[in-house]
Amino acid sequence: MGRERGFVLLEVLAAGLALLVMAMCFHVFAGSAELREADACRVRAVFLARTQFSAAQAAANQKALLAGGYPWQGEAGDLQGGEEVYSVETDVAGAGEGSFKVVVKVAWQGRVRGELELEREVVAHGI
Repeated sequence: MGRERGFVLLEVLAAGLALLVMAMCFHVFAGSAELREADACRVRAVFLARTQFSAAQAAANQKALLAGGYPWQGEAGDLQGGEEVYSVETDVAGAGEGSFKVVVKVAWQGRVRGELELEREVVAHGI
């Protein structure tokens, strides 16, 4: 009879330990899902910024790029990604003969919020 009580206690402790390990694994899984979603937003923000840099480069090559602020140059649908809504601001400053400093700020709101700022120098080809 004494052995059965100890055996039941051992089973309860083992089950409790298994539940604790499962709870920890679930917590890690939930955290990784959040990180994956945040990373997807950053990847999309880099795509949007690269689109702006490409538009600035094309304008510089046509000698049409001027200092100042520019709106989003791509498709309007690109600013919606899943539950997140993106906004893009582009500032262009002259840096010399045919050279421009382009700063693109991308912000997003939705389940995940954040912002990203990238900077690049754009030089008109042939100068």
